Amino acid sequence: MNNEAQLAVTVVVGSLLLLLLLGTVVLLLVVSSRRVHRHRAALVEADLRREQELLKVEREATRLTLHEVATELHDNVGQLLTVAQGGVELVLKDATPDDRLVAVRDTLEHSMSEVRRIGRDLNTDLWKQRTLVDAIYTEAERIERIGVMRVTVQVEGDVPELPAGHTTILFRVLQEMVNNALKHSRGKDITFTLNGGPAWSIVVRDNGKGFDPDTTKGNGGMVNIRRRCALIGLQAVCDTASGQGCTWTLTPLTEHGA
Repeated sequence: MNNEAQLAVTVVVGSLLLLLLLGTVVLLLVVSSRRVHRHRAALVEADLRREQELLKVEREATRLTLHEVATELHDNVGQLLTVAQGGVELVLKDATPDDRLVAVRDTLEHSMSEVRRIGRDLNTDLWKQRTLVDAIYTEAERIERIGVMRVTVQVEGDVPELPAGHTTILFRVLQEMVNNALKHSRGKDITFTLNGGPAWSIVVRDNGKGFDPDTTKGNGGMVNIRRRCALIGLQAVCDTASGQGCTWTLTPLTEHGA
């Protein structure tokens, strides 16, 4: 083999070795990149699991605390009010009727009713038995009791049942919407509309003064409403303008469906 042939063979072999080396480097880079991505994904997943566990623990602690408060209201405060009411009743039977005592008795009876109501609302175990419609009527009853706005509840079709935890979060969202309306809208009417069916929705509408979402300060409440709805697979859309009232529409996010 002459020198030229040897040189050619050397060049070819060198080129092949160089290509092999480059291929090996590229393969190692790809493998390393995949490992990095998998590691990052594992870290994100671990962080998510920790956050979910923390949220679960916080919810459990809150549930236990509310349950204890509800029990105290029902067993202790309610019992004390019952004894006081019984004493007033005995005095009214044995003495000349006194309008002041009658007023005290009526106040005690109203207080007992409020204590029982608050105890029911705080007892989160009851949410396992409540439906979405129950939650809406509960909120409507609260607004009517305040006496500031008239409330209308419309139920059209079969509204799907939500998990107890979702219903609880949704109830708090509705309370936040209503409280905002009571504080700022200056409206006289508020309407809850529950539309059933596969594409179900909840619409909360007031006839107040409305507002401009782009210029209104302190719109953190809107962000909080949307964030909480997203946690339970709902989209919250606010339709409002100055002088046109405010309408919140809640619908399932596409990936969650009905």
